[in-house]
Amino acid sequence: MLRFLITMSIMLLLGAPALAQQDQDKLSVWLISFYPFGPTNAIQTSLLDTLETYGLINPEDRSDQRMQVMIESADNSPIQFNRLDANFELGRLRELVAFALDHEPDALVTISAPVTLAALLATEDMDDPPAIFFTDVYNPYEAGIADAPCIKPAHVSGVQSVIDYEAIVALLPMQNPDIQTIGSIHNSADASGVYGAEQIAAAGASLGLTVEQAAVTSLADLALATGGLVSKGVEAILLPMDYMAMAGLPLISGVANDQGIPVIFANLDGMVLGATVGAGFSQFLEVGDAVGLMVAAHLAGELDPASAGISAQAGDMVVGINLHTAEQMGFSFSQALQERADMSLTMNEEAGLPSIMPISEAAQAAVGAAFFGGPMPLEARQERDQAFLAGLECTPERIAEQQAELDARDG
Repeated sequence: MLRFLITMSIMLLLGAPALAQQDQDKLSVWLISFYPFGPTNAIQTSLLDTLETYGLINPEDRSDQRMQVMIESADNSPIQFNRLDANFELGRLRELVAFALDHEPDALVTISAPVTLAALLATEDMDDPPAIFFTDVYNPYEAGIADAPCIKPAHVSGVQSVIDYEAIVALLPMQNPDIQTIGSIHNSADASGVYGAEQIAAAGASLGLTVEQAAVTSLADLALATGGLVSKGVEAILLPMDYMAMAGLPLISGVANDQGIPVIFANLDGMVLGATVGAGFSQFLEVGDAVGLMVAAHLAGELDPASAGISAQAGDMVVGINLHTAEQMGFSFSQALQERADMSLTMNEEAGLPSIMPISEAAQAAVGAAFFGGPMPLEARQERDQAFLAGLECTPERIAEQQAELDARDG
């Protein structure tokens, strides 16, 4: 289910707010993200809701708009909270992590695998590193963040997001029952992209599709790789959840759409960057809530990341169709795909911004929850929260079992 409107997220980012004044006597949390809209804002909304429930953020320190990018003032709150965004620039990650570490945070919340890896690299030799809680990470084990849920750096924990690539690939014959050849592009150095490409190839083969793949190493390669797939006669391009592909989606879509070829991205927010269809993981409020609970428990001295395993979150896939892009490229969505869609993107001509609106009843309810749900009362969630935290515990037996599995796999 989708819990946010990307249009509002983008509008909030048009002006970059200043960092809240630091109070050295307070515990501090720094959130660092790779991209500044959609999932990041939904995760932050839920995280702050959870911190508010546990008395770490005062309601008056948040504006009436719950999706705001920053807290306007943290003067009255028990903790200090700040956020940094890389705006798709991989080269800025070390700089942002170093800036946050200079302020001696008590916890880092890292959104995406590239940010998490940058934080790990910067803290691996520290005697007393801050706790790192990651989210919006799809392949923590393939990426080198951890070996197993309980076999990982002692100062790291977080929530893994799970993508159902079979369900995404199944959208292709829903749009075109006669489709035969599809293309895919991934970053050969991104574990999420490599894993996604493998899953797309396997799911495509199971449907009898020919899957042409292109591996790239830089943004500059994307347009050429897309042109290569077009020359091979692909009828659609399906991109895995790959952070380089996300940053370069305007390049990929520009080439493909000129040839009338739809681009499907394994993340709903790809539509804002030009994808014809966005589909994939959508439980961003849920993962934000889970990470917020980890942070709250850590700050209260009740959770040590060294003994807290990595959680995994899966959920229903959300499908979005980009009506604006389709109109520009003369593309028509099939009736079957329109009926499957949960969200649609149109262009707000007056504001000059894309607007994503819910179609399905489930999506409408989810958007309402994002804007009007607010923090859940502590008494309504305390039992559930305690069970979740207890389930994270890395007991000696659990560690031994996971190590045995790793040894058997490597042997």
